[in-house]
Amino acid sequence: MRRAPHWLLSVSVVFLLSGCSTTLRLSQEKPPAYLSELRAQYQSENPASPYADRINSGQVVKGMDRFGVLASWGYPEKRTREGMLYETWTYVDIDESSGDTRTYVLAFRDGVLEDWNSTRLTTGMVRVADKSPAVPQPTTTDVGGKTVPQN
Repeated sequence: MRRAPHWLLSVSVVFLLSGCSTTLRLSQEKPPAYLSELRAQYQSENPASPYADRINSGQVVKGMDRFGVLASWGYPEKRTREGMLYETWTYVDIDESSGDTRTYVLAFRDGVLEDWNSTRLTTGMVRVADKSPAVPQPTTTDVGGKTVPQN
């Protein structure tokens, strides 16, 4: 019998402790300049995507493919692959007014966003699990997206 990867157990426990929500959004005041190009490319290659509005507003929704997440949030600070099936992307967001740091770890299974964890490190160095407000996600998850552009 094949055992699950060690990182999967750790990520799963953190996800369970962080609560269940259906959408995430980075609090970037100025998104990277390349995002408008990625979003335009995504829209032209996926005109019928149920996630188009979410991507344009910088939101990430469970069920998105990697290219949808990339077009929504941009390139992650870190990508980790476990075999051919599992991959995690890590984003770090700093709140300029408070100095708090948020870390988002997005978990993909077979190229589709399956779950995430969001933690906040306050200026007093306290970790807090964040719960994003629940927003209904599109009923379909078949976006037929393209492959993720390479750096």
